[in-house]
Amino acid sequence: MTGTNGRRGGTNVVSAAPDDRRFNDLPPSAMLIPPTSLLRHARRAARVLRRTLLCALLAGEVPAQSTPSTPDAAPAPRQLTVRVVTSPEAAPLGYSVVSVAALGIERFSNSVGVVVLPIPTPGRIALRVKRLGFTPLDTSIVVSGAAYQTVVVALKRVEFKLEAVTVVAWPPCKRPGVPRRGGDARVRTVIEQIRQNAERYRLLLKSYPFNYASLREMGAREPDGVEVIQSSDTILVDGRPRWTYRPGTLIAREDVRFVRRNAPNASEWVMRIPSIGDLAEDVFIDNHCFHVAGLEEKEGQQLLRIDIVAAERLRSADVNVVAWLDPRDFQLRYATFVLSRIPRQFTGLLQSSNKVTYVELIPFVPVMQLMLAENLVQFDGPPKSTRTFIERQRILQLAFLGEKPEGLPSDSTGAR
Repeated sequence: MTGTNGRRGGTNVVSAAPDDRRFNDLPPSAMLIPPTSLLRHARRAARVLRRTLLCALLAGEVPAQSTPSTPDAAPAPRQLTVRVVTSPEAAPLGYSVVSVAALGIERFSNSVGVVVLPIPTPGRIALRVKRLGFTPLDTSIVVSGAAYQTVVVALKRVEFKLEAVTVVAWPPCKRPGVPRRGGDARVRTVIEQIRQNAERYRLLLKSYPFNYASLREMGAREPDGVEVIQSSDTILVDGRPRWTYRPGTLIAREDVRFVRRNAPNASEWVMRIPSIGDLAEDVFIDNHCFHVAGLEEKEGQQLLRIDIVAAERLRSADVNVVAWLDPRDFQLRYATFVLSRIPRQFTGLLQSSNKVTYVELIPFVPVMQLMLAENLVQFDGPPKSTRTFIERQRILQLAFLGEKPEGLPSDSTGAR
């Protein structure tokens, strides 16, 4: 038998006996056509096979075909709705913080105090609920097997005796940290409320990260009090702090070209100021003494003044802080950070302070609105003289990087 192999420019010759035909040498694209005798045998074998299978199936010897089994899908998490209210009035407490530490859950409630938590399995969970101006509550909840469940948590207002400021100078800080039981209960309460201010800010950054545009002015204040602005620009700042407080790290060399484009040196000695988030850190609390000074007038308001003094044992420069809280809800309104000692790296520096004004971004979550840094420097002369150098930053606009909190009409500082 002679056939064409399908390849251009050549043929294959295949010799075979009539009943022993082979088609090995045909290309894959060729169609195989078996002889008529082979087709008859194939049809007969197929009929026999069908009859055999039918008999076996009727006798129950061949199992019916089934769909391959698949692993069971994971059950949907149960939805635990937590409603936070005041005690005893049962009024909604919006923007509370509800957390389940064992599950890594920490969320704000909405404006009417409601938050929905996904709970993977039924059982007992430890629930913690906080709100500025109220005593935190730790409670235990049994999550049922139902898909939906609601619990109501009532918080009590902080009871605090308010008096006018009587002391503004404090002894050296020799026993820093939270007072032990039997100590000043007011100080423990204040530390908890300052912590809540900081924790709420950190949760805001985690839940709704943001950047902000800030107007920065640099200059000097003349002896007669007149400010002379030497430069101004607008900078974009990440809401997440670039540095976290650790003792001994407030003074460091940093690349300042992102701060001053025409800086003569790539790196300079800089002073780092703790952010509001640092105030919640144990490492900050454990290295400072806290004092309740009392009510003091500040910017036309009666605010609760808290003095925070750096531990005497710290050998490097740290910060002393004066914080002013709203006595109604313990929200942070103002703070002044002052270097506890002058670092040797800053020749001629007599005093350095940083004054911060806070506003609400969402209810009961303070963020920086205005910052004024003042550095009093002495020049040897002759004659000797002093001058105050200033840097002022004011937030112009804030933009969320993703979802924004409920109730904000636009991307702005939301000053209230």
